[in-house]
Amino acid sequence: MAEGILITAAGKRIGRGLAEYLAGQGYYIYLHYHTGRADAEHTLTHIQQQGGDGRLVACDLGDYEQTEKLVDRCRAAGHPLRHVINNASQFIDDSIFDFTADSLSSHQNVNLRAPMQLARALHGMIPDGEKGSVVNILDSKVFALNPDFHSYSLSKYALLGATEMMAQGLSPKLRVNGVAPGLTLISSSQSAQNFNLASHLNFVGQPLRVEDVAKAAALLISSPSINGATLPVDGGQKMINFTGDVVNVAEKILKRGD
Repeated sequence: MAEGILITAAGKRIGRGLAEYLAGQGYYIYLHYHTGRADAEHTLTHIQQQGGDGRLVACDLGDYEQTEKLVDRCRAAGHPLRHVINNASQFIDDSIFDFTADSLSSHQNVNLRAPMQLARALHGMIPDGEKGSVVNILDSKVFALNPDFHSYSLSKYALLGATEMMAQGLSPKLRVNGVAPGLTLISSSQSAQNFNLASHLNFVGQPLRVEDVAKAAALLISSPSINGATLPVDGGQKMINFTGDVVNVAEKILKRGD
């Protein structure tokens, strides 16, 4: 029977791409959602139409107690959970000047604490003698920090460190790795003009593909010798080392053009 993969925030955007691609690789997908049940249902329906399968699991990752129970709820006969992809992300703009206790803690809870809880729980679920893996979806800016999106960036940078620490602490039963995408999909607050420019600000000179993020995750899951690694999927954007977030850099360029 197919191994199971829990993908957090699996209903839309990169999460949907991960779920659909990995279902196509033969995995049974546990599609996590919080408030977006309709999106998760739509993704599961598409997976099933393509010959794959899975089930929905709801959880507020900002809630410690709910998160503690999520892995145990991912049980389906014949489809043992063996992998977790921590894709869910709190993403709210703040800065060193205006962050609050709530903005800082909410990012840490969803982007750092929840992935550690799920990795720990997966380790406890897998029987001795069997193995699994965790893939944390990071952000390529962890390799080239800038002050924009302060609490979000801090949480992803902390998760980068936690990825290496968990790779050591949870071995040999679990391997823990990361994928760090660059700008991949347009955000709700971003103009089409901004996205068109920002998505080309990398060394390959073209927008990044969700499928490539999914392929990187699949590689890490299926490669027993890779542990504690984080793969940038950003077209080399991290080497440009912007002094601000790429979206904000693009906006400044567009304004100069005006």
